[in-house]
Amino acid sequence: MKNNINKLVIAALLICWSISGCDRKLEVVDKNSPTQESYFKTAAELVNGVNAVYSNLRGGSIVGREWFFTHDMRGSETAAGGVQLEQPRAEMLNQANAAPTNAVMTDLFRGTYQMINRANLVITKAPGVTDNVALRDRVVGEAKFLRAWAYFELVSQWGDVPMYTAPIESSTAFKAKEPAANIYTQIISDLTDAAAKLPTSYSGNDRGRVTKGAANAMLGRVNMQKGDYAAAKTALLAVYNSGLYSLVNFQWNFDGEVKDGTTTYGSGGHEYNAESVFEVSFFDKGDNNFNWGYNGEGVNNPISNMRPQEYGIVWGNVVPSNRILNEFEANDPRYKFTFFEEGDLILTREGTAPGKAITAGEMNVAASTKGSVTIKRVYRKGSDLEWIQSGFHPGGFNVRAIRYADVLLMLAECEAEVGTPAQAATYINLVRARAGVAMPAITATTKNEALAKVMHERAVELAGEEVNNIDILRWRKKGYYPLIMADPRPGQTDMLPIPNAETSANPLVR
Repeated sequence: MKNNINKLVIAALLICWSISGCDRKLEVVDKNSPTQESYFKTAAELVNGVNAVYSNLRGGSIVGREWFFTHDMRGSETAAGGVQLEQPRAEMLNQANAAPTNAVMTDLFRGTYQMINRANLVITKAPGVTDNVALRDRVVGEAKFLRAWAYFELVSQWGDVPMYTAPIESSTAFKAKEPAANIYTQIISDLTDAAAKLPTSYSGNDRGRVTKGAANAMLGRVNMQKGDYAAAKTALLAVYNSGLYSLVNFQWNFDGEVKDGTTTYGSGGHEYNAESVFEVSFFDKGDNNFNWGYNGEGVNNPISNMRPQEYGIVWGNVVPSNRILNEFEANDPRYKFTFFEEGDLILTREGTAPGKAITAGEMNVAASTKGSVTIKRVYRKGSDLEWIQSGFHPGGFNVRAIRYADVLLMLAECEAEVGTPAQAATYINLVRARAGVAMPAITATTKNEALAKVMHERAVELAGEEVNNIDILRWRKKGYYPLIMADPRPGQTDMLPIPNAETSANPLVR
């Protein structure tokens, strides 16, 4: 044994001598295990950093699952598909407010702060990167947009929350709640800077990154929620006047590729279309899998979302509410593009197959009522029933988080608020005249008449697209319930409670 030890010592000395000193070798960074201090030295590394923020965005705690549940359970466009709707989701749907222990809103709360911390790291490290200044600045614009998006989710639904603008470096670096007004100021600053730094478009594999148009559209949405309609109008007009966006066939906004094993269906070409202002990217690998780890990252992880499964005919957790069904005018083509009813044809594969009529027995959902007709219905938006009928199939359709139609209708609301109802009607009519819809034009001569038309058009155009919850909060604050219409969620508490997971860990928000 002693001889073996001596041999090992001699070998170690020879190795150290051959590499000109052990100390210097041990100080070299392990490139396979970078740290925050050793990484983010180049613009390409900053790109990887902001990619990690996008990964959070599409993870299960945000757009991949709990984001659409949080918004839809708090809005007025969904109802329970039956007793199968899980308790935390049913709680938000049926009660005035969620409990602080609610797992769905807790996941969204946690996910947005993870986004924010990753964005903060990119923004903080960027000044030290000088090898490609143009790319560096673009990445900072992306990070600021994504940080602003996350903070808007928080402030619009929770109100006063902690605000962090630098990476968290200690397990005790807690912040107290910041007044909502200060958070809005930070969001507007971030989006303004993002709009100045971001390009108007991307190509190839960079499609799906945020653009100048997305920053201005988001700036309009934020200012509307804040109550500054003049500033919102200015930001939205920057999108409108850019000439970069147009309305496409209505149904092209809710499809994409479906992969069933090795067979691919659908129109991936409709993703990133001319109407898409901000699109969250997903991909169907055909393996019927979902990233239940909720982090949205890793090259081998699923990049799918749960919307078609949760709102489909097998799990049947969520169905359209009676209220949204009855909002549609007779003969509005958007109704059939928004919902599937028992008896409708599925599996037509964009008209290339005869399809089959879906039966009530195949639909594991509660019935809903439109007018005097009570039958089973599910959301068609985001559904893959056009292509496949599967017991379990998370979806790969990109989520169009901001559409140009939404921009036009936000502009219409701004025009109503600033006293130009006729111009509000003009924007509404652009949406109503869109390809595949062609609904009759409307007129508006007063503010309240224009607002009523905006409320209706946003309901039928954007049903099930996770904007109704925010609309309700804005209009309730303005007193438009019951001035213009009845409150669709009477008795609801506006702001969600800070989750127990935060109050139990953060002594400054207890």
